Amino acid sequence: MLSGWLTHGKLACPVCMEDTKSFYLPNGRKTCWFDCHRRFLPHDHPLRKNRKDFLKGKNALKEFPPDSLTGEQVYSERLAGVMPPKTSTCGGNGHEKKKPGYGKYHNWHKESIFWELPYWRDLILRHNLDVMHIEKYFFDNIMNRFMNVKGKSKDTINSRLDLALFCNRPHLHVNGAGQAPFPSYTLDEDEKKSLLECVKHAVKFPDGYAADLASCADIANNKFSGMKSHDCHVFMERLLPFIFSELLDENVHRALSAVGVFFRDLCSRTLHKNRVQVLKQNIVLIICNLEKIFPPSFFDVMQHLPIHLPYEAELGGPVQYRWMYVHERNFKKLKAKAKNKRYAAGSIVEAYIKEEIAYFSEHFFADHIQTKSRLTRFEEGEVPIYHVAGVPDIFTHVGRPSGEMKEIWLSEKDYTCAHAYVLRNCDYFQPFERMFEDFLTVKYPDLSDKEISVKRATEYHLWVKDYVRYWRNTHRFPSWVEDIANGPINKAKTWPIYFTRGFLFHTQKHGEGRKTCNYGVCVKGESYTNASDEADYYGILTDIIEIEYEGSVSLKITLFKCKWYDPVIGRGLRRSNGGIVDVLSSRQYYKYEPFILASQAGQVCYIPYSDEED
Repeated sequence: MLSGWLTHGKLACPVCMEDTKSFYLPNGRKTCWFDCHRRFLPHDHPLRKNRKDFLKGKNALKEFPPDSLTGEQVYSERLAGVMPPKTSTCGGNGHEKKKPGYGKYHNWHKESIFWELPYWRDLILRHNLDVMHIEKYFFDNIMNRFMNVKGKSKDTINSRLDLALFCNRPHLHVNGAGQAPFPSYTLDEDEKKSLLECVKHAVKFPDGYAADLASCADIANNKFSGMKSHDCHVFMERLLPFIFSELLDENVHRALSAVGVFFRDLCSRTLHKNRVQVLKQNIVLIICNLEKIFPPSFFDVMQHLPIHLPYEAELGGPVQYRWMYVHERNFKKLKAKAKNKRYAAGSIVEAYIKEEIAYFSEHFFADHIQTKSRLTRFEEGEVPIYHVAGVPDIFTHVGRPSGEMKEIWLSEKDYTCAHAYVLRNCDYFQPFERMFEDFLTVKYPDLSDKEISVKRATEYHLWVKDYVRYWRNTHRFPSWVEDIANGPINKAKTWPIYFTRGFLFHTQKHGEGRKTCNYGVCVKGESYTNASDEADYYGILTDIIEIEYEGSVSLKITLFKCKWYDPVIGRGLRRSNGGIVDVLSSRQYYKYEPFILASQAGQVCYIPYSDEED
């Protein structure tokens, strides 16, 4: 490591340093971090008193977490006493002669050159634990354990002998015939096949979200293979919270789901301070729950390091600015520039200089000269420009259709729904909607709220048209108001593909049979099923329609026509503790309100449970 502290052996954790509780497994002949995390719990937590589920007869009442050291404390109290060689002297590749006490009292092998910086001792977070690799190794250990991959499962006869030595779990001890009982945290052959078939044939993510996980499902050998760091990242955070729910015991699945939720929350784009505090508390319980299930051999340093990740997030902010994905991808680009393998470094330098020259030369061309003739794949086009002031924002949304364009005639039902939806989502017409409700209240004083809602859907657009026509001689409406009030042209254009806000949307007909799922949509709802639950609408994109308004302005707007599922929580939707939304596909939304604005659509994907036949 750049810090000079080697991450090997008993003192592998660079945060705990010598204040570690790791110990050696005599049969497995490895260091483990089993039962090293109860000291991070609150002092009155009941798990501290538990003598059954962790190390035999041991409690953690008198154990305390390691102190958080400042840079000055690390240098003066830890590093200065060892006096390792400086990087400029030894090179710092880890092969230099070790100082006395290495591996027992310290893991210093060099003094980092960063200590010469005047501010280095004042930093609290000097080096980051890499979330990318920690997440990958954590995931690999979990999957190898559940799939019982030969040579990688960490659940051998030796590990069971260590389990009998350190833990009180007779149901997992090796029997008199030298055989290990089948554990609850391992899938049988049928369950493995069910999981692999689900991943290979049913798991589909939006385009550009993840690699093809189906290629990693090795059904012949009943295992996952060839998974890159990002594949593990997606599987850990998006599939792990639910995909084992029908395959594992409830307590095992609950502990496993919590791991995926923790990494998902930790890697979110926005981190709130109060949420980080919750993560600091949750990860301790998560690892303790895993310790109650898995044998000691499962817990190497990679299962221990997540305990420190929320603290580093509290100091350094979101992990996207501190993990290795950016650098690994940049390394790949640099390696691709090495055309001459004999002089790889010089080849990379020359290609990089040419790229820099080409980039900065573009700034010297006039604005009307196009330097890049090829559009990028996700090019969304330009903002629509109207030569009239005050056009509503919904008509200036950026998006680009693609694929074969077709012209259709809107049915009377679709025409009414589309026209009414645009009116209700145009800010200018919000006062008109309130006036219409007042008009209904006066004209029909006995109408119920449900009847008012029906009339709003069927008569509001007609009332707006009559209102604008009646008052246009005395009120100076903008020119586009009358165009919108009169309604769109009945003839519309449709496309199978649409790019907007970084998303790629396909219609269901166009997307079926592909390895990606780009036709799932979600809209944050405004109605409530009860006093506290907001109804989010989940559906399938069936058509992408552009409607045009006749008049001097020629307004155009893109609508998504969708098939909606029942949004009522407890009937059509269910939210799990892991944040996963279960959708009952057999229940459809009872109202015919198929249209949304393209600017309102969020993208989701639908994945069945691993044992579902339908």
